[in-house]
Amino acid sequence: MTYSNDEILARLDGAFKSITVDDLGDSVLAPEKFNQFIRAMQARTVILPEARFIEMNSHVTEIDRVGFTGRVLTVGNNSDGTQKVLEETEFSKPIFATNKLVAKEMQAVTAIRDRALRRNIERGGFEDTLVDLFGEAAGRDLEEWAIFAKEGSADALLSLTDGWIEKSANKIYGGGTDKDFDPSDDDFPENVLKALLDALPKEFLVNRAEWRFYVPYEIEDGYRDLLKRRGTALGDRAQTEGGGLMYKGIPVIYCPMLERASEDIGRVAMLQHPDNMVWGVFHEVTIEREREAKARRTDFVLTIEADCHYEDENGAVVALIDQEKPTGN
Repeated sequence: MTYSNDEILARLDGAFKSITVDDLGDSVLAPEKFNQFIRAMQARTVILPEARFIEMNSHVTEIDRVGFTGRVLTVGNNSDGTQKVLEETEFSKPIFATNKLVAKEMQAVTAIRDRALRRNIERGGFEDTLVDLFGEAAGRDLEEWAIFAKEGSADALLSLTDGWIEKSANKIYGGGTDKDFDPSDDDFPENVLKALLDALPKEFLVNRAEWRFYVPYEIEDGYRDLLKRRGTALGDRAQTEGGGLMYKGIPVIYCPMLERASEDIGRVAMLQHPDNMVWGVFHEVTIEREREAKARRTDFVLTIEADCHYEDENGAVVALIDQEKPTGN
């Protein structure tokens, strides 16, 4: 069946009515389509599916944490066997802290040619195609933003906030004379993995399997080669099978988005607990369309409001491989 332009536009109108909520405005995604959109954002990314997602019902959402530092147990009886009654000064006091997600507005524009529209309409499930298209397109850029954002950046998108690299409380450096590891050593990149692990406050290291080394291709590939040179069965498997890598019980995960690091930041690797990495999207995601008849295409404008943070920035470590340690650190 061949669809005319008028029929295509009619199908587009019908699709938007089925994925949006009329009482919130013609372009706001319905709740079930919002959930599909979030899943699509995660589909082509590495960190977003593992990190903790929060649906933001307001533009500011608090991430609360509470914990105890130091010893909390004491003796229950006095030396004479009577029950000990603790004074208030002996009470264990929890530490409260709050980080916030503050939604920042971002836009994306994508387009579908009429020929592609016809193919998708003929296959059916056109509404799902629209939502998935927008989600996948936005997800990759949102992951880049969450990783590399830094206020004051020359990149307009990245300047909206500080991302996971900038907000990490623990940073190690591979440049300069006072470096934490040397990228030119024969044991690179294993030495950067060791340095990341050494820099993590050990009270956070409870279950190693839940942690992740997120690394660029150079480090993942270099670590495979390093294992191969040792002439072990493990090294042979790392070279020939391409399976998962581990360093001291922690998975080493290749994250393609780390390849987008700018020259100012240089090469980056991270040691993270995904549940500590928090990202959120305000629930009113909008999609609007504009018809470009002469170009035989329809443009779609996506608007989302999102933010990223840590539950506890002290439980994150970032290696800035090419940067020198700031004076005074």
